[in-house]
Amino acid sequence: MRTMPRRAAFLSLACALLAVCTLASATPAAAQIRASELGTVSQTVDGTKIIVEYSRPRARGRTVLFGTRVVQWNEVWTPGANFATTLSVNKDVTLSGAKVPKGQYSVWMVVREKGDWTMVLDPRVRLFHMAHPDSTAAQIRFPIKVEQSTPAVDALTWSFPDVRSGGATMHMQWGTYRAIVDVGVQPSLTYTLPSTESTQYIGRYAGREADDSAPKTPWNMVVLYEEGMLKAEFDPADTYMNRFVLIRLAPDLFTAGLYQKGEIVGNGEVYEVLRPDMMITFKRTDGKIVGFDVRNGDDKLDFKAVRTP
Repeated sequence: MRTMPRRAAFLSLACALLAVCTLASATPAAAQIRASELGTVSQTVDGTKIIVEYSRPRARGRTVLFGTRVVQWNEVWTPGANFATTLSVNKDVTLSGAKVPKGQYSVWMVVREKGDWTMVLDPRVRLFHMAHPDSTAAQIRFPIKVEQSTPAVDALTWSFPDVRSGGATMHMQWGTYRAIVDVGVQPSLTYTLPSTESTQYIGRYAGREADDSAPKTPWNMVVLYEEGMLKAEFDPADTYMNRFVLIRLAPDLFTAGLYQKGEIVGNGEVYEVLRPDMMITFKRTDGKIVGFDVRNGDDKLDFKAVRTP
């Protein structure tokens, strides 16, 4: 049999390799099993989005993880596997009191047997988990609280177990160790109003539906000043609105912020803002407030109210 010319043999080999590569690329990525699967968790608070991307190592029967060859005490460790865990924020935040500008960071922790751990955020994000970064002025370092918790968690887990209007609590847990990071966000609205500016709105208002064809159900709204905020409540009382905050968006333009006190929300906080579903525009005559209109999310006039003596 005649020997195949060298060029023809090369082309034949190239075609065979191309076929193999084509078959490989057709294999679904989901079919790839990894010891530490990739995970992502995100949380949005008042327009600020926090994203954690990480590979999730598993204990796989190991009952002790920290203080062993898995994670040694005083080691600079990324709370994940493979490439370093990353943290992304689209706005400036605070983490356990430390100021963190918006951006993306690789996440590291200095783990200790006793006392607080140190969280290290490094602007270099594409680092292998064994390539522990050297200390630089660009890093952000701050202490974080750590506690023991049971039952043990097999796969390393980042989570946001607590969310509030001004921030959230972020947890990293593996085995029986849980690291706790308090997240604070910049509020998008200002809830307080100086008393000198609030006085002009304080009073009682009688309202009705704007649609003259609708059945008339008269109601009253009382505006008052409390805790440095302009607040309002309906009379008779509305069990959903209760006493709510009037949040100023522009001169004489307000929206409603649902407000609650108690153990669930601490000393008190605005837990939901009804913008644009409830837009309140106060009306003036000769410079004095005489009433207000209420428009909904479609900018349709829903209610009118006039100020009463």
